[in-house]
Amino acid sequence: MKIKKVKFNLSALIEECMEDARISKSTHVIIYQERRELQVFADREKIAMVFTNLISNAQKYSPNGGTIHITSETVNDFIRLKVSNEGIGISKADQRKLFQKFIRISTEKTNSIPGFGIGLYLVSNILKLHDSEIAVESELENGTSFSFDLKSI
Repeated sequence: MKIKKVKFNLSALIEECMEDARISKSTHVIIYQERRELQVFADREKIAMVFTNLISNAQKYSPNGGTIHITSETVNDFIRLKVSNEGIGISKADQRKLFQKFIRISTEKTNSIPGFGIGLYLVSNILKLHDSEIAVESELENGTSFSFDLKSI
């Protein structure tokens, strides 16, 4: 996979991804309260894929609706981004294998949710190409948060 880095406003990209997600599934409230421009030098298309996947997963694994929060904070020369949901959560054992290719978490609650087990694998690889890593925090029945850092300009 090749990346083509350009300078862009990350906040605008996040807003675009949120709007697309609202159109595809209107049962969730998606909140991003950042009002300032966040400039990054990254592959805009690939970072859009990251946000699209994380928001889509938040919707799929929060079957009863709820709120999806997207947050950003500046940490040194980086912007730390987090996508959180109020969904079914992921066990500690399953969190360890979550970013492997074709891995799907199989539980009574997830068996009816469609997918190929490739999305988080691609997200992880896209972020590696941006010198970043994805992290997960989750607790069963209490939601999940995925976070990563991007270099700010």
